[in-house]
Amino acid sequence: MNASLPGVHLLLELVAIITASLVVAMAWHTFDRDRRQPAHVLLCGFLVVVVSDLLHTLTSKGMPPFLSDSNDEVATFFWLAGRLFQTATLLLIALRAAPRIGRATATSIGAAIAAMLIVVGHVHIESLPRTFIEGVGITPLKTHVEYGLCAVNLIVAALFVRRSRVSDRDQERLLAMSCLVMAVGGLSFTYSAPGSDAANVFGHASKWIAYLLLYRATFIASIRAPYEAVSRSEAQLADYAARIKSLSQNLPLSVMYQVTGHRVEDRRFVFVSDASDRIFGISPDVAVQDPTHLFERIVPEDRALFRAEQQRAHRELSPLDVTVRLSRTHGVTQHIHFHSAPRRLADGSLIWDGIATDVTGRIEAEESRRRMEAGMYESQRLEALGTLASGIAHDFNNILASIIGNVSLVLDAIKKDANADAMRGVQHIHKASVRARDLVKQILAFSRQQTPAREIRALREIVAEGIGLLDATLPANITVRTELDAVSAMADATQIQQIVLNLCTNAAQAMGPFGGCIDVGLAVVELTPSRAMELGLAAGPHANLWVADNGSGMSEDTQRRVFEPFFTTKPVGSGTGLGLSVVHRIVKAHDGAITLASELGAGSRFDIYLPSIHATPAAPPPAMDGAMPMPVGGERVMYVDDDAMMAMMVEGLLKSAGYTVTSFPDADMALAVMRRHPDAFDILVTDFNMPTRSGLDVIKAVRAIRPDLPMLLSTGYVTEDLATGARRLGAFAVLEKEHSPENLMAAIQRALAAARSASAAI
Repeated sequence: MNASLPGVHLLLELVAIITASLVVAMAWHTFDRDRRQPAHVLLCGFLVVVVSDLLHTLTSKGMPPFLSDSNDEVATFFWLAGRLFQTATLLLIALRAAPRIGRATATSIGAAIAAMLIVVGHVHIESLPRTFIEGVGITPLKTHVEYGLCAVNLIVAALFVRRSRVSDRDQERLLAMSCLVMAVGGLSFTYSAPGSDAANVFGHASKWIAYLLLYRATFIASIRAPYEAVSRSEAQLADYAARIKSLSQNLPLSVMYQVTGHRVEDRRFVFVSDASDRIFGISPDVAVQDPTHLFERIVPEDRALFRAEQQRAHRELSPLDVTVRLSRTHGVTQHIHFHSAPRRLADGSLIWDGIATDVTGRIEAEESRRRMEAGMYESQRLEALGTLASGIAHDFNNILASIIGNVSLVLDAIKKDANADAMRGVQHIHKASVRARDLVKQILAFSRQQTPAREIRALREIVAEGIGLLDATLPANITVRTELDAVSAMADATQIQQIVLNLCTNAAQAMGPFGGCIDVGLAVVELTPSRAMELGLAAGPHANLWVADNGSGMSEDTQRRVFEPFFTTKPVGSGTGLGLSVVHRIVKAHDGAITLASELGAGSRFDIYLPSIHATPAAPPPAMDGAMPMPVGGERVMYVDDDAMMAMMVEGLLKSAGYTVTSFPDADMALAVMRRHPDAFDILVTDFNMPTRSGLDVIKAVRAIRPDLPMLLSTGYVTEDLATGARRLGAFAVLEKEHSPENLMAAIQRALAAARSASAAI
């Protein structure tokens, strides 16, 4: 052996031991908490390798005594032990068969195995098979073990190569190279000549290179890869933070926030985006420091709602979703929509991730749209009235001609003492007058601008009345056929009639100068779940109102736009295009749906579906027959009306029924008499619309003079506000003036009876 070989051997072994120790240290510090990783097996195995290589170095021939004299046979034993544990450790890792053990357990097992090897190598070496014979060299057993280790290392290298092709990781490739170098180094001890210095140096150098490659693989897995992952995570977090900050700052109408706390009263902001200063006029720092600066700006009327929604959301752990009004310092009121979702933290508190959006513009736009729709509704109503005007005037002229003609016949009959002819003429006059009254009533009901009153209605009568209103307006070459079943629904009668008028008018215009047929139907249909879903309604019974015609029909483009406001296919000046949009609006307001089926040249059909109600509609007031109710006995009636003809007619009717009547054409005159003789009358009946004072003024003044006097108000135009105001002032009832001849006596009877009952109770 060359004299310098022990020094080279020592140097190579020390470098290899240091490298293996770095592998052990890397495994100890990096993979402590993850038992699924093979690091603890690497820690255990290479702790044995470090001890074996160190003892191999210390017991080699030429080294000072360590536990015993230097002996190449002992050194060879520790060499093989180190190679065996190095190969076995990497084999377990390659096979993914590493047991799940902790760091302390791995260290303890490695130390125990190393101690056992020390005892065996120094105390019981003679009992083991010989691997080295002094003066002869290595034995065949040692050679065969080296061959076996080389083969196993090549297999392990192949396993790591296979894994690297799947994972494309550098660690597997480095481990494969480490095993390959270790196999080549082991062969150098078997194929070279015995005692070859070059083979010895090459083998030890190969072992160090193999350890170095293993350390590199461990470094990548333990330090570089986690560092790169952390760096990527930090970059991603920084990118996410920048995105969130940019998003929270640039949302044009929204503020992002986080609120935390165990109770509603303890809640505080932990984050408020910078947009708070722009939208709320409060800086994020101020809001975080003291949330009351924001919540105190909620208008007093909305604070109870906001607190109730907070408590509900906290109690149910459900999202907070509420819109409240905030007052800005410059007097502007904002509508702010708060929406947040809760999460429970480890300490039991809740954190709410939310967004507050200024919806003032949207609410104002919706209000503007509602005002525009209301204007469209009234504009279309006027258009419909204009459409009816010519036919109504024609019908009304016919009625007046009938009245005038029959008056002439009655006068002639009176001159000739022909009482039967006179009575027949008076009956014709009465029928014509009732027809005129009903026509005026329909027009007034159709043109009233008051809030729709939806109640249970019998739709058949309403639809029939609307069709009757069309009779005078449709050309003679258009036939209206009806098929009306008894159906009830929650509806406003005037609006349902407006639907009928609009659809029938459109149908008549679609048929052009040649005329045709309009079918109007009403029935109860049962909507299946699938059909109801298509219509956006609930399944079940619905009132189905349809209007069909055999006119020109519509193209697909027209059908798509037919319900748009102001869309029309009529020539300029022939219509506003509001009719069908108003129909659509009315149907939606009634919680219904409307469909259209049309084809060019084959007519159109509109189907309207309204929720049907199985209930009895409110009964109309009982019709008055010809018999007048008789008074209790000559009650005194004060009648106030500036219309002399009406006053004379009412006075005559009441006197014929047995009442004592005093009529006044002037309200001031009537009040003067009432002040002088407050007990001269038993009941007051006054008109509403008079020159100097209204009927309400008369009732108010009489109430101050005679609080117990029953009073009635008569008017030709009854509105809900008028009826409410009259009753508040003390009027017993408000009568429609056109019904006065039939209903006045009954109303007087009821008012007098109520007054007598009240007096008796006192």
